[in-house]
Amino acid sequence: MNASLSQPNDAPASRQWRHYLLDPPQRGWQRWWDWAADHVNPIVIKEVRQALKSRQFSISFCSTLIVAFVWTIAYIAVNVPRIYFLPSGHSLLVGYLIILTFPLVVVIPYGAFRSLCAETEDSTFELLSISGLSAVQIVQGKLASSCLQVMLYLSAMTPCIVLTYLLRGLDLLTTILFLVLTMLLSLTATVVGLTVGAIAKGKLMQLGVSVMLLTVLLIVFAYWMGFTAAAIGYAAFRGGESIAWLVALGIGSILLAGNATLVRAAAAAIDFPTENHTTAIRHRLLVLTILITFWQFLLYGSVSDQGPVINAFLTMHTAIIAIIGAIMMGEKGILSPRAQRTLPQTFLGRMFRSWFYPGAGLGYLFLISLHSAQVIATGAFDVYCRNTTTNLWGTESVLLVGIACMAYLALYLGLTRLLMLLIPLSVPLRKLWSLFIFMLLLAILHLGPLTAAFYWHDYRSFDYGMHQVFNVPWTITEIMSSGWVTTAPALTLLAVLAGVVFLINLSFTTRDVMLIRIAAPPPADDPRQASLGSAKVVDPFAD
Repeated sequence: MNASLSQPNDAPASRQWRHYLLDPPQRGWQRWWDWAADHVNPIVIKEVRQALKSRQFSISFCSTLIVAFVWTIAYIAVNVPRIYFLPSGHSLLVGYLIILTFPLVVVIPYGAFRSLCAETEDSTFELLSISGLSAVQIVQGKLASSCLQVMLYLSAMTPCIVLTYLLRGLDLLTTILFLVLTMLLSLTATVVGLTVGAIAKGKLMQLGVSVMLLTVLLIVFAYWMGFTAAAIGYAAFRGGESIAWLVALGIGSILLAGNATLVRAAAAAIDFPTENHTTAIRHRLLVLTILITFWQFLLYGSVSDQGPVINAFLTMHTAIIAIIGAIMMGEKGILSPRAQRTLPQTFLGRMFRSWFYPGAGLGYLFLISLHSAQVIATGAFDVYCRNTTTNLWGTESVLLVGIACMAYLALYLGLTRLLMLLIPLSVPLRKLWSLFIFMLLLAILHLGPLTAAFYWHDYRSFDYGMHQVFNVPWTITEIMSSGWVTTAPALTLLAVLAGVVFLINLSFTTRDVMLIRIAAPPPADDPRQASLGSAKVVDPFAD
């Protein structure tokens, strides 16, 4: 009797559970959750499950919690009873950020690197390649998995961060700023780890790159630890400034644009060679250059000494373009038929869009044109803001520094491309070879004249001269300190050499520029395709 009476009460519950399991969701958030579960990247689920079950995550996560607990107890025990009367949250926050930075900057990026290398070692990358996932989705899935791990570490440290706010010493916005910068640094390190893991193919190369990457991550962690301690101490005793927020926003946007470029470069490294990733990478490079130029113009009016700020942005942009260009010079320079079908048809389209298509020659012209446009815009903006041309060729001249950077970029990248023309197209890892040749050129042209000058002067100090025209840091420093007076012969020689190398590369690039669009093949249901593929019966005994 009791069972029969309880049956009607249990029936609605069973129907309710059957509704949740079988019927489509009715509420708004349930429909959104169902859509997100169907469209989430499967790489994210795979990587998160493997990461949470791994020994590396268990040890690092538990160690972080234990060290944070020990630091909390030790700090409170040492500073009692001063913490009741004096603001002391900034010192406690320094320790928490150092504890949080180690897994975010060292453990997670190195784990992302090993995750991408393991796909090659375990022979599972071929399965991913033939699946419906693109190379961009594979890299983005592994990056999203690393971001979820960052959120887990951050959520575990949130009560500790709240404790530092209660102890006073820093305002909430400054604390959030340091947390965001730390997460942005972790994101950048993870993207670099994924890019390096995509490039390193062989086991021997992976071993060497693994040691180098771990060393670089530890060095970055040490520098960031010192910067965090100094910056928090400055913000605690002197208060936050608007220029600091402006600088942080500028650095953050530039790093995000750079990360987007590196993600696409990592996808290009693991994808099939016939796919056209070059156009997307060069679009991102254009956005990165626009962001750097925008922030340098905005910071120009926010600081009292504008010359060093603009020169720092110019040299930073030159270094970024040089590294990217060194890798780009390893492209084979041959457009696939698929890429040729997307070439522009009109004259204006070919004028503005041909530079975004694959090819080392087109890449060289694109980078030189991009950097030249930034130098011209920066020089014009400097003259407009100063409302005078008295310092156009003097000390800390923006235009002179820009011309020197542009000449060095055209010279070194041009020589790298000319040497890459001597290497057969069948040689694997051409982009690594081009990067190695670029670094070798830098070393030879810097150390060679410097060693010869030391030997000529009996290993005593000497002044700057034309023999050090290839020395980039010394030449830039001499331009900023002396201007045109001292560096005129060296800059003239540098401009002539860069112009000759540029013209030689331009003559080899005419073939890529003159490529025209080819027609796409007719579809399978087209009668012309059927007529082309129809077989004819031939009598072998006919005359």
